[in-house]
Parts: sequence; C-alpha cells; structure tokens
Amino acid sequence: MLIPLTTVLSLSVAGCVTPPSTKLGKNYVYQVPSIRERLGMSVPKSLSEQELSWKEKEALQFFEKLYSTHPQLAIELGKLPEFTDNKISASDVEALEDIVDLTLTATNPEVKEAFDLMLKGGTPRQRDFRYKVPSYNTELEVLFWLAEQNEFKKDDTLAQALAMVNGLWVSMGTDEVREAVYKDTNDLLNYFRETNETQKARGYYCLEDYPLEAKVALAWTGGQSVNVAKHYTPSLYLKKKYLLEAYEWCVTSVETLQAMREIMNDRKILSQDVNRTVDNLINYFWYNGPHWVYTLHGGPEGEVTVDGVRMSNFEYGSTNYIFWEQYMKEGTVFGVSFDFLPFIDSWLKSVGIASNDIWMVVAERPRYHHFNDFNIYYNPLKDTWTANERQISVWSFGNSPAEFILFRPPVHQPSYLSHIAKHRQSDLRWRRKEGLPSDVDSIDVVYLDVGWAYYPILDTSFKKGISYHEAKDKVLDGVPSLQMREWLLHSGKNPDSWW
Repeated sequence: MLIPLTTVLSLSVAGCVTPPSTKLGKNYVYQVPSIRERLGMSVPKSLSEQELSWKEKEALQFFEKLYSTHPQLAIELGKLPEFTDNKISASDVEALEDIVDLTLTATNPEVKEAFDLMLKGGTPRQRDFRYKVPSYNTELEVLFWLAEQNEFKKDDTLAQALAMVNGLWVSMGTDEVREAVYKDTNDLLNYFRETNETQKARGYYCLEDYPLEAKVALAWTGGQSVNVAKHYTPSLYLKKKYLLEAYEWCVTSVETLQAMREIMNDRKILSQDVNRTVDNLINYFWYNGPHWVYTLHGGPEGEVTVDGVRMSNFEYGSTNYIFWEQYMKEGTVFGVSFDFLPFIDSWLKSVGIASNDIWMVVAERPRYHHFNDFNIYYNPLKDTWTANERQISVWSFGNSPAEFILFRPPVHQPSYLSHIAKHRQSDLRWRRKEGLPSDVDSIDVVYLDVGWAYYPILDTSFKKGISYHEAKDKVLDGVPSLQMREWLLHSGKNPDSWW
C-alpha cells in the first residue's frame, strides 16, 4: 500500500523546479505529475503550471516512460546528482535517453539481470564508512557517465558490467578519483570495443557475445587490491576517502593493457584457441626463462622503495607497478602468487579473455596454512570456465579436504570492504600478540574467508570437503557458465565460517 508523501516544492529564480525533498530524499521523479499521482502524492498547482525548458520536458518524459515499466530503476536514476542539482544539461538528457532505450528495447534478459544486480548492490552503505558517502546508486552513476560519453549498443551488457564493478571507487573516492573513473571507464569501454572488432576480423569468438558473468570478470581491473595492496588497499580507507594515487596504484590502466596486448601479438602468445593462449602466457612467465621469480620460500625476498616508501618485494597489489617498473625495465617480475594471478589476469584481459582468481585451501582451522591459487578463465567455445593444468597442479595436497574460494568483484557494495577490514584488524591483533610483522607495507595476509569478496565454491564443508583431486578435476573439466554466474553474481554473503 502506497502512503502519500508530503513534499515541499520550490522554484528557482530561473524558473526551474528544484527536485522536491521527501522523507525518501531528493528525487527528480517526484516532479513528474503522473508519477506523483501513481504514488498517491498531490500535484501542486505550481508544479502543473510550471514553464519548462525543452531539456526539462524531455527529462520528465523519459522518466515517465521508464517509470511505467521499471519504477525502481526510474526512482534510483532520479536520485543521481545530475538530476538533483537543478542544472539539467543536454548531455544529461541524452544520457538518460540512452539508459531508457537500453532498458526498454532490451531483447537479452541479461540487461534486466544486470540492472537488478545494480539496484540491489550499487548503493554504498553509510555505516561501512566513517566519512560521508553518496546516498545514491554509484553504479548507475558510472553507467550514466558512460552514456554521456558514448552511444550504447543494443543490449550493451558490456557497458553495464563496467558500471557494476567501478561504482565502489566512486563511492569511496575523492573528487579526483571520481574524475579518473569518469575517464577510465569510458576509455576501457572503447578499448574492449576495439578488441571486439579485432576478434571479429580475425575470426575469434567476440567478447561482446560473452555471458554477463564473463563480462563482469573482464571489466574488473582492480585485481586482488581490495584485499592486499600495501598501504593503498581500499579496505584501509574506511575512515578517510580513497586517494587518486591509491586508485592509480590498484587499477590496471588502459595504457598498461595496450602495452600488454602489443607484446602478446609481437611474441605470438595470442592464439585463436583460448586454452593455447593461456598456456603460452603461463609458460612464458613461469616455465620458459623464467620471466617470473617467486620471492618467498627460498626466493630473493627483500625490500624496495616506491615513492619514498619501503615495502616488501611481494604482495604489491599493483599490476601497473610490476609491469612498468619490473617487467618493462628488467624483463623479469618479482612477487608471489598473489601478484602473479592479477598480473596474468591483466594480460588475458588485454586481448579480451575474461579471467578471475580461485584459491585452493586445505581445510584447516582457525587459519589456513597451505594453499594454492590459480587463474580461471572463460572458454567461449565450450561456455565453461576452466584453468591451466600446469598452474593448478603446482602444488598437490593429495587427498586432503580442499576448499575452493572464488574472488568476486565489488558488484555488491554493502559490507564488501567492511568485512575485510574487520578480519584484517582481528588478524593484526593476533600477529602483534605473536610477535609477527604487522606493517602492511612489509607483509600482509590474504583474507580469503570474508563477506562478499571471497566465496567458497564446490563442496566446502570442513567435515565433508571433497579431495583436492576431485575439486581440481571439476575445474579442469569446465565449470558451466550458469554455475559460475550463480557463484559470482547471485550467491549471498560468505558466512565467515572460518572464524
């Protein structure tokens, strides 16, 4: 049952109507008389008789059109600052039109699925932060920014995927970070569209035909930085806004992807066969040379200085740094598997291959002690997710019970970082008590058991855990796309069963 809302309407000097405030907050949709009537709200005479510019008229018409079929989406769009700041521009109207057209002309059900996910998880939760965060949906805002700068294609779930995974930076970032996301997401959209055309010209399977979960994985360029990235990791920024230098440290740039793609082509690493491409890439870095040096367990562990900060030479959380400062200058990269996974992810994404990361953990309590991790990637010819056999078999746990834990990009923002921060603090207290290093720039711990960022897949019961070999074979046989989509996008929060 709808309860009428009391509103206060004010006119600006220029004659434009300021979006009325209600107990639901400012929202442009409450200026649309027909929507107000549907909500059981009165229509003030000043509202029905107001003189509107063509931009305001068109905006009202688009909101009315969208509300008739997708009311919640219209309401959330009406909260964006582009409409509540009383300065509607022509580009605002054009962007709104693109989103309305994307919604109403969709023939692919994944468009609605993506919007539903954005509506569910795209608004940050204020109590996760100590500073003021937007009260509106930042994933929809990123989509709006893309619409301002670009034309959407029909059923453009690639644009939606980019918006879904980049809203977090907008939620927590400074104005400089917002400006960077505005530019970078559009550059990335253009980059992937260009990659799609290259794939089409070569007769490869095209990334624009990938299922939604593969596009979400492809669109995320933040690696594992939400977990560990020295003093730049986002989970350390719940009390202060995220800085531009932190964002640029953690997010793989389009410039880096372009350079990687050129090398992939020049060294003939890229193949029409996705499996061969992955095999070529991992062999190049790990087995042929090698071009990757493992820095723990007997490797050249040490410290480096980056921007005046002393830090360990592993667990960087920055593909940009290890690519430009190590690989491009020295031909060799130093790090651990935590660095290797997002590094390989970026190389694969540079040529349009969707990839993600999985951790295999021996089922131990209360903390894990033995694990292996590997890249998992989408094979479009089989519509499955699989892994490289040599990489997944680096360490064998025999018949020990194994928990396979999947990384999930920040599509669902509430609690996403706060759970990592909670367990980080708990672990750091334990480390100090035990006399172990606790400086995040020297050594940090990968928190695999928390909230929305990491999700246990397959049979992960401690008492009934399947063997390592069983779990490995399931992955090598190929995880169906629908199953991966359920794990990546639709499963609930990890119940923190480890603690």
